[in-house]
Amino acid sequence: MTCRRTLTPLETAFQMVRQVNPPHANPLGVLHGGYMLEWIIDAATITAMRVARSYTLLACMEDMVFISPVRVGDTVTITTWVEYTGRSSMELSLIVETENPMRGERVLTTYSSLTMVSVDENLKPKPLDVCVEPRLELERELYARALERREARRPRIERRREAVNDTSPPRFLSEEYSITSYFIVNPESSIGYNVLHAGKLLRVLDEVAAIVASRYTGNVVVTGSVNATDFYSPIRVGEVVEVRAGISYVGVRSVEVLAKVLVRNPLTWEARHAATSYFTFVSLGADGRSVPVRGFKPVEEWQYELLKEGFSRKVRRDKLISMLKSGEFQGWVRRLRDSFARSV
Repeated sequence: MTCRRTLTPLETAFQMVRQVNPPHANPLGVLHGGYMLEWIIDAATITAMRVARSYTLLACMEDMVFISPVRVGDTVTITTWVEYTGRSSMELSLIVETENPMRGERVLTTYSSLTMVSVDENLKPKPLDVCVEPRLELERELYARALERREARRPRIERRREAVNDTSPPRFLSEEYSITSYFIVNPESSIGYNVLHAGKLLRVLDEVAAIVASRYTGNVVVTGSVNATDFYSPIRVGEVVEVRAGISYVGVRSVEVLAKVLVRNPLTWEARHAATSYFTFVSLGADGRSVPVRGFKPVEEWQYELLKEGFSRKVRRDKLISMLKSGEFQGWVRRLRDSFARSV
């Protein structure tokens, strides 16, 4: 790797602000998670392209949980930065904060990390000419976190070639609560090189998965989390995207929905696997507060196994929520925010 340019993590910081308007929200005035995800990927993509000076694609997104509600009228501030650069990939992290303009309160909504890859016109990895090198103690901490994530993700990376060929139908707890949806990738949903913008894809997945969750709960739902998601194959303009979504776990006040994305050649109908993700939705009552959902009673052995797997994911999400809400982490975020305020 040739380092013609050198930046520190703080020097890569970028901030984007969005206002939550009625078209972005559900009937109870709570922001649709799909819009939040699209805004997050927008900010991360801009950050990555500014640093790489080339088009970049989302390769993976780590677990993302939303710990505070976002409502119509709120201001959403997304701060992103690059922590590590490899041969053609970049490790980014982000914090999302929500502010009520009338109260002047700013609260943490989520913190997560992503991997972006620099690509050429053939969508092949393009070597970077920039290195991100930490100088300050905080930057060294961010750099170390990025290296830990890369190492932990290695088994997932090694399965990518196998995963892209997995076009088998996903298994849901109940086919009654599952749907299949299609859409054609049009130019207005694309980024450079006529490739579907990952933020647009995540917004669609959130919408389709929310329909399944709402059908099961019989209530309005709001996105609570999105599990770690790997993107195995770019999706081009003109291709057909097939989304299969169905319930995979039922909690006390929430429902988890599995969404599997296949990409089909419109002329041959041949398919490849693009991504699989788990969305968790919280059931809301008429007053906007969470309400219990009816339980799911398994009958077959494989349903018990699916619920066991779903419970493991729930435990992981709960640990992440506890960490994000802890006073120690909140203090770390404030320190991070102050540092970036002097850089953005």
